[in-house]
Amino acid sequence: MERHYSKIKMQCSKLLGVLAFICFIIPVMSSSSERQFNVWSRLRVNLTRISEGESNLTERLREAVDRGKKRLNTIEASLKQQIAGQLDAETPIRVGSGEFLMSVAVGTPSVSFEAIVDTGSNLIWTQCLPCQNCYNQPTPIFDPSQSSSYSTVPCTDSLCDALDKFKTGCTPDCTFDYKYDDGSETSGDLAYESFSIGSGSGSTVAGIAFGCGHDNQRPGLSEGGGLVGLGRGALSLISQLGSKVDNKFSYCLLPITDSTSQTSPLIFGEGASLSGANTIPLIKNSNYPSFWYIPVTGITLNGNPVNIPAGTFDLQSDGRGGMIIDSGTTYTILTEPAYISVKEAIQSAIDLTPTDGSSVDLDLCYQTSGQVTLPTLIFNFKGGVDFVLPADNLFIRPSDNLLCLAMLGTSRKLSIFGNVQQQNFQILYDNAQNTLSFEPTKCDSL
Repeated sequence: MERHYSKIKMQCSKLLGVLAFICFIIPVMSSSSERQFNVWSRLRVNLTRISEGESNLTERLREAVDRGKKRLNTIEASLKQQIAGQLDAETPIRVGSGEFLMSVAVGTPSVSFEAIVDTGSNLIWTQCLPCQNCYNQPTPIFDPSQSSSYSTVPCTDSLCDALDKFKTGCTPDCTFDYKYDDGSETSGDLAYESFSIGSGSGSTVAGIAFGCGHDNQRPGLSEGGGLVGLGRGALSLISQLGSKVDNKFSYCLLPITDSTSQTSPLIFGEGASLSGANTIPLIKNSNYPSFWYIPVTGITLNGNPVNIPAGTFDLQSDGRGGMIIDSGTTYTILTEPAYISVKEAIQSAIDLTPTDGSSVDLDLCYQTSGQVTLPTLIFNFKGGVDFVLPADNLFIRPSDNLLCLAMLGTSRKLSIFGNVQQQNFQILYDNAQNTLSFEPTKCDSL
């Protein structure tokens, strides 16, 4: 009996030891997991505005107008094709390549490159060896054969299905072909890889699906060696990071007239949170789920509603129309019924004679070198929330004696809220709550 009791004591002692180990190791594991999560939840990246080698501000502004028009035309064309079911897998079209660059590193060991940031598209991609066709980039082209963390995505994977009509085949791995409105193109293999976002001690996450492009055309990609999609689709960076960054990110864009060497912050996770900000619901377009649609109900100027037909900014049942917010379009582009009314209201509010703005391809400009009393324009959103544009977000000075409205009109039904109107506002995208928040911020001090 005594021996039996001793045996039970010994077993209990061992069990207590195991329990003690479990009690010790679980907090350690949780702590480690929490540290990794917190790194990502407060991740900050510096964005550099694309310069495209322009020699002066006037040229940069003119190129920005051209990019914005191409981007809008392609979005509308792609929407029309998708709605009609006419989008051919052999000739896929995606929206433009964006206006900001961020530092990215891929692989193990990692290879760094500058990627264009685009809130209007989903795929993350970079050029890869071996190249059927690769353009010159300032950093080494990624060689997947040298990375221990690289693996191709099989065609049975749900992320391969997320390519939809941009998927081109199975060998048995998933292949793709993306074409952009500006002539840029990439095709290759969809793969999983480790990514580090940001410079210096940027955080690393494994298993990010990306496009390993073996056949690439550069035309509109400027300095970028690839692209990071921040749209709403399953392949975008924000969707793949998901709960690791609380499903949200924010940016704060410096003015377009600032030096292109100055950087704007892009923040993921908890660090992106805003206090006291205005918040609006986002609208989902099932025909084009990549875009961030905002619920504009009207526009006021100097406190008076601009005479815009009711429903002008509504998303139509067939997927057309509406307004998206986009970091990759420079100037806000308004559908003509709204633009004509806004333009006329501004002309009535400014006691100056319009002048030629063709040097920067802007429609409403004034010759003035002195102080001008400028009107206050407000975008009205669903729920009574207002986005009040400071004068610098409504007008732009291409030169000392030229003042121009920083907006464009279009015969298309879709409108775009551009990045000049967003400058010096922190803009928060919350993909889980389906909301967008904003508040005025000095971006260079954030």
